[in-house]
Amino acid sequence: MRYTDQRSPGNIRWARRAVHAVADVVRECNYAQRRMLELRLFGRDHDRAPDTYAEFLFRSPATLWGEPSAPRRATGACPHK
Repeated sequence: MRYTDQRSPGNIRWARRAVHAVADVVRECNYAQRRMLELRLFGRDHDRAPDTYAEFLFRSPATLWGEPSAPRRATGACPHK
């Protein structure tokens, strides 16, 4: 039996392989992104405090608020409003 239309078994097999290959790449990228986020947030030694302030900032999961200057703190200004 000869297939002449676009849905021949060979074309369908090739399309399935291509879809599976793309799905594998997306799955691997998702895993890598999750793992990178875990390492960045918790570090490799998540049971140990950071050694330096730079390491603390690198591990910090949220944006840090800047502390207001001394004169501004003296006036009672709140930086988070």
